[in-house]
Amino acid sequence: MIRFYNPVPSYRDENASEAYEKLISHFAENNACGCQQGSTPATNIFEDETSYRIEMALPGVDKKHISLKTEKGLLSISVDGGNEDNEGYTRREFNYYGTSRTFRTGEKIDADNITARFDNGILTVFLPKKEVFVNRPAHQIVVE
Repeated sequence: MIRFYNPVPSYRDENASEAYEKLISHFAENNACGCQQGSTPATNIFEDETSYRIEMALPGVDKKHISLKTEKGLLSISVDGGNEDNEGYTRREFNYYGTSRTFRTGEKIDADNITARFDNGILTVFLPKKEVFVNRPAHQIVVE
């Protein structure tokens, strides 16, 4: 089933001035795609046989403000500090300072060997799987 999302609400049954005001306030509170501003950073997650890779878009963020922490099967990525100066902006659609995301890693991840790299506004986190969870080719088990 395909679901269509229309980011612009319909205001057919209202008079024109009320509809216009509601439409303007809708776009003042949301960005052009209809998503709430202040949302969490966009993230891609990849998996292969030996590891997971998380790519998170953090444009305009300085890497010294990025913090990663693993605890009890969770990976937390947070962005603290930064320049909170909003002076001079007419509209600001992204600012990821003060945001955080948490991912469940469970028992599959070798938490001691997680690495991260930040380049051109993209944070890439490498999460190696524990040896027990690495996919191996099938092998025959002999019944004795």
